[in-house]
Amino acid sequence: MARYTLHTCILILLLVATAAVNAQPKDFQLSANRVSVKYTPTYIGNGNIGVSSSQLGTMPTHSYMAWIYEHYPGDVARIASLPAWNAVNFFNGGSWLNETDVTGGAIKDYRQTLDMYNGVLKTGYTWIEKSNKTDISTTLFVSRSNPNLAGMEFTVKVDKSGPVRIILPIIQWSEPKRMELAKIADINIKMINGLPNVWYPGHMTIENLMAHGAQTGAVESVVAKPDGNSVRVAIAQNISWYPRFINARVTGDTTEVGPSITVSFNAKAGTIYRFYRYVGIFSSRDTKDPLLSARRTASNAALSGFQTILKSSETAWHKLWKTDIIVKGDPTLQKVIHSSMFYLLSSARAGSDFGIPPMGLSSDGYYGHIFWDSDTWMFPPLLLMHPNIARSMVMFRYKALPAAEANAKLNGYRGAMYPWESDENGNEACPKFAYQNALYENHVTGDVAFAQWQYYLATQNKSWLKHFGYPVIKETADFWTSRVKYDPANKTYNIDHVVSVDEGLIGVNNDAYTNLVARRNLEIATRAAKLLGERPDSMWSRVADGLYIPYDSTRHCYLTYQGAPPQSLGAVVPLLYYPLELKVPNEVKKNDLVNALGFMKKNGTGVMMGITLYQIVAAEIQDRTLFEDFYKMSYRSYIRGSFNVFAETPENMSTNFLTGTGGFLQQVLFGYTGLRITSRGLVKEYKPMLPTGVTSLRITNLHFRGKLYDAIVERGNTRLIQK
Repeated sequence: MARYTLHTCILILLLVATAAVNAQPKDFQLSANRVSVKYTPTYIGNGNIGVSSSQLGTMPTHSYMAWIYEHYPGDVARIASLPAWNAVNFFNGGSWLNETDVTGGAIKDYRQTLDMYNGVLKTGYTWIEKSNKTDISTTLFVSRSNPNLAGMEFTVKVDKSGPVRIILPIIQWSEPKRMELAKIADINIKMINGLPNVWYPGHMTIENLMAHGAQTGAVESVVAKPDGNSVRVAIAQNISWYPRFINARVTGDTTEVGPSITVSFNAKAGTIYRFYRYVGIFSSRDTKDPLLSARRTASNAALSGFQTILKSSETAWHKLWKTDIIVKGDPTLQKVIHSSMFYLLSSARAGSDFGIPPMGLSSDGYYGHIFWDSDTWMFPPLLLMHPNIARSMVMFRYKALPAAEANAKLNGYRGAMYPWESDENGNEACPKFAYQNALYENHVTGDVAFAQWQYYLATQNKSWLKHFGYPVIKETADFWTSRVKYDPANKTYNIDHVVSVDEGLIGVNNDAYTNLVARRNLEIATRAAKLLGERPDSMWSRVADGLYIPYDSTRHCYLTYQGAPPQSLGAVVPLLYYPLELKVPNEVKKNDLVNALGFMKKNGTGVMMGITLYQIVAAEIQDRTLFEDFYKMSYRSYIRGSFNVFAETPENMSTNFLTGTGGFLQQVLFGYTGLRITSRGLVKEYKPMLPTGVTSLRITNLHFRGKLYDAIVERGNTRLIQK
């Protein structure tokens, strides 16, 4: 009996271990196995706080928080970089770790792993300095279960006994050399290391700081304010270590760049020393006393212990991963899909009521402004995978409605004119050098309304539509009726002098995408009003029916804009079919796709936007050749580094371009499956099409109208299985 019980226990343990391994398949892990001069960081976050990686895992890196922006006089609003809370430095008795030349051969057995299933970044290596050899490892995470918590473990093991020191600071970043982008139109834009010099993070000034050390642990905190803004952010850390040191010297210091904790002790060869930092981060948007809240969060986390708070975060990530996209036959594509999902989720959160900037909470790209990227590129995949997160994105636009109405009035229009580049308050924040976009790239207003309607179609939440969605849809429709001009000779409504979706086209008339998204906005407004028992404005349907979409009846294709020359044929035109779903014969769609392919072969694929969606249209018309041509161009040239971050273009280093990430996921969700969100439901509108080599696709736990579905694509068919 005793032997049977023992064997049973062993079997159970083996089964549990096997399940744990199976729960973390390799396609959720990305690793760098050597240090590099051209290190491309990865990013982790929880939709409220995001942080980038460093190669050694110990350097200070930029961290961003939703809603926290600098408003410096004369400059545009900028997402502000929090004081660095993740830096740690180690002194081995002769040298400091962070001063090491990483490419000089001092770093051996290097491995940095992004575990996307658990939301954890781990770094480990051996540091060899003269005759000293030290094993270093770090574990960093931003809690998915607690939006205001992060944690870090630093371990060190020396091969020779002797005195060592460890410093754990909170660091204020240096003030940038500012440019008055809100005032000066003639700015000399230079590319530095693949990034424009006009991009730099908003600055925060530390107003209050504290550091206190004792034998049993240490605490430190700061309160910082984004320059030109009244909001405050508090960062508090509780620091502990194991094993407890005998005769350790623990000091807390405060300087103009921030507080720090220094732990000095005699390290014993072969002993692993572990340091834990528990980080609470709150803003005055979250609570009346952000410092008190940050300290309580850090303290409670320390009482719970590192493994407990890490496990809680991992469990929250596992819940998100219940909705998954699984492909068979292409392991590389599988990892790209998982990394795309992970990075998008890292910058989005349910209940935040915030949009997603082009680079999310990972960098200062495009100053952290909210573009149509949030509504048209990132929102649709989240709508089916995580509608509670998608709700935050449409709610951001609802809350920004008063600012959009003020913007319309300022520019001489009725209704609501959403800004081309929105700050966190919904105000136009476009730099002066690109201000023609703020005035005339008006399609963003239709894109906002289109996303509101998509949310209603996917949820059937009529109460939400009445109180939140319809006010946005109605006011944006009113904008278009005041923006158009009637042409009595042709009996059409025109929208003149716009910036096209192809932004190099400035001051054009009747841009095809702009006019069609305006038509969609007006049609949606009429449908929503009737659905809610409201009386629609008769001008909405009149203008929608009369809006002119330029078409070449000789070539049987659409023009980018009225009077566009032949060399522009195909530029952005396939967007008329997806996402805007213009119904035309397949022959016309094919002509526009062929034109788009020729345009890209001549001019390059450009920004990772349209190229991600064109194969959806190719799948609609069942053209395998065009599908494969666009698929090959859609993502591979944009991948950077070991961690599958997308760059904005094939040439630059504007990384973690979540706009491209959202487009790529739409390619999978709607192109590979043929599924569409319609008033009739989640419908198989077109036959599916999988890339060559992919034998099957399974999407688990899609959310639609309160029900869960699995979508399975295999043998040329899509099956939707309600759960």
